Amino acid sequence: MNRKSVMGVMVMAAVLMSTQAVYAAPTAVHSPVNAIYSKVKLVKFSLRNDTSAPLKLKIGDNVVTLLPGKPVDVKLADGKQIIAVETTASYDAGSVVAIAAEQLDGTTVAIH
Repeated sequence: MNRKSVMGVMVMAAVLMSTQAVYAAPTAVHSPVNAIYSKVKLVKFSLRNDTSAPLKLKIGDNVVTLLPGKPVDVKLADGKQIIAVETTASYDAGSVVAIAAEQLDGTTVAIH
């Protein structure tokens, strides 16, 4: 009878300890599954400089000089910004010239 009570106490202790592990807080690792499978929508459009001076623009990660009257084809992810690099009569340095949006797909944006 002594062995049965010792064995019973050991089983009860194991059960109580295992339930603590089940209710433990999960690790704080956030893995967004949707981000892995999502496709970035690319917007293709043209920029045309309608001012009299060349414009230096940061398009995505590239710096491009837009000559007056010359169009430049652009392919950017939806929501990316086109930023003026240098101050001109029309734009201050660092100001947002345009934002790539789905509505601009296949159009020409004239910069005044």
